Amino acid sequence: MKLQELEDCIEEKRKELNDLAKEVGLKDRRVLTKSMELDRLLNLYSDWKYSYHKQSISTTSPVREKQHELALSY
Repeated sequence: MKLQELEDCIEEKRKELNDLAKEVGLKDRRVLTKSMELDRLLNLYSDWKYSYHKQSISTTSPVREKQHELALSY
């Protein structure tokens, strides 16, 4: 999964969360579950951005890219 795909997933999950909260209220267990899913995606995004800032563009390796793809697919 590429960074743009992750950003798209985050936006879609955020929309789902907002729609669900409007429909069933903030105290519903499904809203908490959806919020936890969004948190997981945001954590992945943060990890991705942090690890890419630590390395320069010229040192990006195919192995490192594969590690990010594997981390995002779990």
